[in-house]
Amino acid sequence: MDTAWVAWTTVVLVTAAAAIALAVVVRRRDRSSARAARTDALTGLGNRDALAERVGRLLAGGGEPGLLLLDLDGFREINDTLGHSAGDALLRQVAGVLDRTVAGTGQVTRLGGDEFAVLVPGPVRGEDLEVLAKRVLAGLSMGQFTSGPVPLDVQGSIGIALAGPDGSSGEELLQHADVAMYAAKHARAGVLRYDPAHDPHSTNALEVLGQLRRAMEEDELVVHYQPKVSGGGGGQLLGFEALVRWQHPTRGLLPPAAFLPLVERTRLIHPLTRWVLLTAVRQAATWRAQGLDTTISVNISAATLDEGLLGMVEEALALTRWPAPQLVLEITETAIVIDPDGARRAVQRLRDRGVRVSVDDFGAGATSLVHLRGLAVHELKVDRQFVTELMAHPEDEVIVSSVIALAHRLGLVVVAEGVEDPVTAERLRAMGCDELQGYLFARPLPAAEALRWAREEFGARTGREAAGTVEHPAGEPA
Repeated sequence: MDTAWVAWTTVVLVTAAAAIALAVVVRRRDRSSARAARTDALTGLGNRDALAERVGRLLAGGGEPGLLLLDLDGFREINDTLGHSAGDALLRQVAGVLDRTVAGTGQVTRLGGDEFAVLVPGPVRGEDLEVLAKRVLAGLSMGQFTSGPVPLDVQGSIGIALAGPDGSSGEELLQHADVAMYAAKHARAGVLRYDPAHDPHSTNALEVLGQLRRAMEEDELVVHYQPKVSGGGGGQLLGFEALVRWQHPTRGLLPPAAFLPLVERTRLIHPLTRWVLLTAVRQAATWRAQGLDTTISVNISAATLDEGLLGMVEEALALTRWPAPQLVLEITETAIVIDPDGARRAVQRLRDRGVRVSVDDFGAGATSLVHLRGLAVHELKVDRQFVTELMAHPEDEVIVSSVIALAHRLGLVVVAEGVEDPVTAERLRAMGCDELQGYLFARPLPAAEALRWAREEFGARTGREAAGTVEHPAGEPA
């Protein structure tokens, strides 16, 4: 064989081998870079790009995947209190728990911050996704998370979207799961599937908003009133809480949960709040003229806890000559957590005006008594989840008694909502709870029925009259 030919062949083979080796290296590097681009650096899970790719692949193949979107409750508080390194450590722990919980069923990705997604390939039913979502939340509650020696309690809210009925593209599924997640967080429901009625961008939601605007103009909205009685001896009537309802022409009487979560995400919440406030205070003034003198409580959305709120209050007080100390505005603890400084300023303005402020649904979210330090509130309403099964769960009794004791040390009045039986009422009284509210006494009633109920149960005397503490506006006879 020609020596030159052998040499040339050898060079060619070596060159080819080197080229192949280089191509393998480049391909591995490219694959590694592609994997890195689709991997969350903190947790090692897939990231948003990886999720989009997987969903697109499933949909292109005719699949009907389901998507769970999880947002941790109170994660910002952990970051602010313990530092970002503790927050990062917690996210890694959460990622591990999620991966183990859904192993063999779905794929977990981290979308950023404290948001995670679980993609279930399908075919899958909505009911199966709800079961999986509840299993995920149960896994979090038993996760035994820590930051160094500090144990951390981790809860979350999950929105569900199912390919087909809830979206036909990856972007639409993620958007709708996000809407459902925020609805679950707002309603403290834990898990909710996407509902177009709660989506301010959906055709159905726009139709509902249009109908609600008309409802406000045509007097379809009504206010029902639920009494609050004293926790002390005698069970005197102290006040009423105003609760809005929608008397829909075709769907019947709708509770707030059917439309308020949607309204709170639009500017319509401001005129609605004004309407409810004026209606409630006018009704209370009418009752006072008929011999029933109590406080009146009105719920205030976090979206209206701004400088315009005081203007609404001033208008209602001026038009009705209602005494400011007999008006109670109930704000949720969520509003305090979302914007502590803004909430503090708004509450102080109301207090300076003489209006009383109550923290509603206390214990249902991420706040604690620490948030009340420096917050000029007067009243604390213990969330019904701790009250309705107080006698069945000793740990709930410990929580409620501790809240009452600590709140009293802060000079706050404590109200228990969700009281449904005499045994629970007596136990709350023994704990020193100041005011009680719930179906044991009365459901929310239309104005005329509320007045009739008050007269039948308490006659003409209220707790304020019995104590000799009824306040009257200047110039009005006592």
